[in-house]
Amino acid sequence: MRRRLTTLRDQYAEDVLELVAETIRRETPEGSPLIEMCDYHMQTGGKRLRAVIPLAIAQTLDTSPTRVIPLGAACELLHNATLVHDDIQDGDATRRDETAVWKRFGKARAINAGDAMLYWPISLLDRLECSDRTHRQLVQRLVRDMVRVIDGQEREFLLMTHQNTDRDDYFRMVEGKTGGLFSLALAGAAQLCGASSDRIEAIERAATQLGVLFQIQDDILDLYGDKGRKQPGNDLREGKISALVVHFAERVSDDRVDELLGLLERPRGAVTSADIEEITEAFRASGALEASLDEIEMRRARALESPSIQNHDELAALFEGLADLFVAPIDHLLSECHD
Repeated sequence: MRRRLTTLRDQYAEDVLELVAETIRRETPEGSPLIEMCDYHMQTGGKRLRAVIPLAIAQTLDTSPTRVIPLGAACELLHNATLVHDDIQDGDATRRDETAVWKRFGKARAINAGDAMLYWPISLLDRLECSDRTHRQLVQRLVRDMVRVIDGQEREFLLMTHQNTDRDDYFRMVEGKTGGLFSLALAGAAQLCGASSDRIEAIERAATQLGVLFQIQDDILDLYGDKGRKQPGNDLREGKISALVVHFAERVSDDRVDELLGLLERPRGAVTSADIEEITEAFRASGALEASLDEIEMRRARALESPSIQNHDELAALFEGLADLFVAPIDHLLSECHD
C-alpha cells in the first residue's frame, strides 16, 4: 500500500498542488497577503495523504485517478487549513520543522489564512466533471464532514477544559476531528466514482473507524515513537485527553487519576521531561498502552466488517492496506503486545 500511494503521489501530487495554487489565485484578490501565507504553509510539505487517498479509491473502483484530482486537492487544502488553526490553538511554534504560520505572520493573520483555506475547496469542487446532482451531494458532504471536524476540535477543548476522561466522549471527539476528513476523502471519492449508496455508506463508516485508528496511533506515537516534534509528550504538555489517558483512568485509583489531571492542567512549560518519563511508564504498567493497542485492532476489524467492502476484493485490500499504513509507525509496539 505504501508503494501504491507513493506511486500515485509521485504521478499526481504536482497536478494536485498546481490546481490548489491556480484556484487560490483565481478566487483571491490580486496581491492578497492570504496567498503568501498559504503558499508558505503549503511549501512545508507533508505526506499529501488526504490528496492521494481519493485517487486510490478511484483506481480501485476502475475510474481514472485524474477524474478525482479536484477532490484530492480540496481534501489536501482542508487538511492544511486544520493544521494552521491547530497550531494556533495548541501553541505549536513549528510545523514540519518550519516556523508555523501564526509564529511567522501573527495569530490574527494566521486565522485569516486558515479561514480562507476552508473556503477555497468549494471552488475546487467546481472543477469536477460530474452531474449537477453529484456536485451538490459532494458540496453537502464537504460541508457536513468539515463541520464534523470542527465539532471534534471543539469537543477536544471541552475535554481539556473540564478534564473529562469519559471513553465515549473521547471517541466521539475523535470520530469527528480525525474521521471527518477521511470520510470526505474516501466516501466522497466513491460517490464521485458512481458507487452504490450501500457501498458509499459502508465506506463512510469504515473511514470513521480508520480515523479513530489513525488518532489512537498518533496518541501513542507522541509518547512511544517519533512525531517529528523534537521531544516526546507534547500532547500531555498541551493538556490533551488521549486514548492512553482514557484507558489509564479506567484502570487506576481516583487519586492517580487526579495526579494525571493535575499534570494536564499545568502550564505547558511546567511539565518536565521527568514528568513525561514517569507517565510514559505508568501508561505501560497500568495496561493503558496495551488497551490502546487493542482498541486499534478492534477499530481495524470494524473498518473491514461491512459486506459491501468485503465483497469487493480490491476495496477490502485497500482498506486493509490503509490500516496497515496508518499503524506502521507503532508496529513494534503492536508486535510486543501480541507476542
